[in-house]
Amino acid sequence: MKSRFFSALSFCALLIAAPVAAQQSGHIVAQGASTAKAGPATSAGPAPASVDSSRRYDSQALRFESRWGSADIKRGTDGVAVGTVGWFRGIDVENLVAASPRAVAEARSFKTDNFRGSLATAAGAVTLITGIVVTSNSSNNAASPVLIILGVGGVAWGAQHLQLGYSALSRAFWWYNRELTR
Repeated sequence: MKSRFFSALSFCALLIAAPVAAQQSGHIVAQGASTAKAGPATSAGPAPASVDSSRRYDSQALRFESRWGSADIKRGTDGVAVGTVGWFRGIDVENLVAASPRAVAEARSFKTDNFRGSLATAAGAVTLITGIVVTSNSSNNAASPVLIILGVGGVAWGAQHLQLGYSALSRAFWWYNRELTR
């Protein structure tokens, strides 16, 4: 009985950890690509004196650095933390990128997908754990496999929407940064 419980728990941990690892590795590649492209542009020399410093790329460009379950939004080359977005928390990204209408549209998409993904992942995890507990009690309850299947489906659907949300956030920052003066 304990081995069955342990194997079910290990399987669930693998299902939850795999999308998170894939999401984080995807952001690392994206950040590396953006810093490689930003190198020559920032070394082009000082900007003309007539450029408004509040719209300068070096001081106003946005990016995010992901952690497990959330992302820190940073501004400028100094990496000043603006806020954190993630599971059931966040700042108003729409207001943050309000200078670009396309960025605002992507920020709305992020907000929707992030909320749906967070909610579905949490509900799926609770359902999955409930199914595992019911199964581990050695009851011949017909609901236990249904709960496990629904839980895994909820976690998978939620992880997919979290990934879609972070892709929209990346596009929102890209559109915002595109409007900045170099």
